[in-house]
Amino acid sequence: MIKTRRRAEGKASVAGGTAYTFRLFVAGNESNSTQARENLARLCEKHLKGRYRIDIVDVLKDATSAFKYRVLLTPLLIMIKPRPEASVLGNLSDTKKVLATLRLTGDAQ
Repeated sequence: MIKTRRRAEGKASVAGGTAYTFRLFVAGNESNSTQARENLARLCEKHLKGRYRIDIVDVLKDATSAFKYRVLLTPLLIMIKPRPEASVLGNLSDTKKVLATLRLTGDAQ
């Protein structure tokens, strides 16, 4: 079993701000998975610069983690911290919806 996790630049805990930890489940380099990686990186750099960590889990290489988190479809983003957890399915292209779901705007849905 091969576990693939990549952490983006940034720290998990920061003084003076809330730290965010995300786990993005992808399926290899499929187009939606690639788009989700890019969209998440762009969103974090714009809205959470220096206050986030991204763990990327390729379900083709790490089925155990997918099973543990009950991931049936990819790409799937799970916000681990801050609590409560939130999740977004898809390539994360609807920035307004993603921000609202992750409680990064006042428009929570």
